[in-house]
Amino acid sequence: MTILTFLLQALASLLAIITFLIVLNVQRSMLIPGGVLGMATWLLYLLLKGPTNVIIATFVAAIIGSCTSQILSIIYRTPAVVFILAILAPLVPGYISYRTTAFFVTGDYSHAMVNATLVVILALVISIGMASGTVVLKIYSYLKKHPLHYKK
Repeated sequence: MTILTFLLQALASLLAIITFLIVLNVQRSMLIPGGVLGMATWLLYLLLKGPTNVIIATFVAAIIGSCTSQILSIIYRTPAVVFILAILAPLVPGYISYRTTAFFVTGDYSHAMVNATLVVILALVISIGMASGTVVLKIYSYLKKHPLHYKK
């Protein structure tokens, strides 16, 4: 991937996510932070997709995006769902879902089942990653308030 392609991906994802947040009627002051978080999540996914695979890249991006969205919700004093929507937008497998439907319509059931399985796996990975990110942050917060003491 060239630098120009990477920058175009960044700009396109930023505009797409801000548009998505506008459609969902997110407050104006949260459009830029949400768009930047979604863009960062997309770029992280792109960087991880090359050396790993789509599933691992989606999982790691969902965990890091979830942790970041929780932190930003505290900083901006707004519900975390605003930022969760911003990281959800780039991770949802829309094109694969479209291809699955197209394969079913054209009667190519073997490709349709493979793509449908991938869509379900990615949906599970996104939900598990988002939940894991929230849990990791809560565990960190708890351990920060209640440090472990070892007896000798």
